[in-house]
This record gives sequence, structure tokens and C-alpha cells, in this order.
Amino acid sequence: MTRAFFRIALAAVTLACSLTEPIPAHAQQYLIGATGAVSSGIEGGSVGPYRTRTRLRLGGDVRIDEFPDDIFEVALDAELEPRSSVGADLRYARAASDRIFFDAGIIGILAPSSLYGVVGGVTYRLPLGKKAQITLGPEADFYFLGSDLPDGTVVWELRFQGGFRVDL
Repeated sequence: MTRAFFRIALAAVTLACSLTEPIPAHAQQYLIGATGAVSSGIEGGSVGPYRTRTRLRLGGDVRIDEFPDDIFEVALDAELEPRSSVGADLRYARAASDRIFFDAGIIGILAPSSLYGVVGGVTYRLPLGKKAQITLGPEADFYFLGSDLPDGTVVWELRFQGGFRVDL
């Protein structure tokens, strides 16, 4: 009797499952953003402190909808004056709230001379609408490798950046 009951119950569950409509599976969705910012501040190392070069940062970020607080950023950096240079940075950012974000990563100035180091910062995003924000915040850069580095010195920069970010 137990075996027959088990078979009837299994057949009933199988029939019920086959008559219900399947729920569509949802894949992970990438959330992409673009940013542009200008920054300047003070720097020091072997001499200083003095005003650092003005930097234009153009980049993008990506996160997954299941983990929206974990953000990966990549950017092209162009130092504009008093002399020009080009570099890039790669950062991991973490949302502390819907408006405050902490980031850390690596940064490199690639040409005409090289500097390589680490970067960290805090960004406040002031919403302008559903998809656009003004970005403001401090940033610290520490360069410890490269051809433009004085011997035995770590060059540091404390910057304040302001910019614009949009969700794509």
C-alpha cells in the first residue's frame, strides 16, 4: 500500500507541475555608467607642497544588478597643464549609500614620462534626475614607481574633483 500511494502521489505532483506555466529565468544585467571629471590640488614628495597639474578624467563603470554596490571603473587620465601627460586608472568602488562611494585602485601616467601608483577617494553623487549626477569629492594618489619619480621618493597628490556622471 505504501508503494502504491507513493507512485500515485508522484504522478499527481508530476501532472500538476506539467500543467503550470513556467517562470521565465532572468539573466544578470550589466549596469553601465560614463563619467567625466576635472581635478586639481596639491602634491609633494622631494619638494613641495605645490599645486598639482590639472587632470581631466574620462571613464566608465560597470556593475551587475544583483550586486549594485560593487562597481568596477576604468578611465583615461589627461593632465593638462603646465605640461601635458596621458595615463589611465583602474578602480574598484563600493557604495556606502545611494550617494556616497568609496574607491581604490591603481593609476599610471604613461607618457611622456611614467609614474605608477595607487589611488583612493570618496565621491558624492548629487542627483540631477533618474540617470544623471554631479560628482564631487577628494582623492589621494601615491606614485612609487616610474621614470619621472625622484630617487627614493614617493610623490603624493591630494586632489578635489568635480564632474558629471550618467547611467547608460
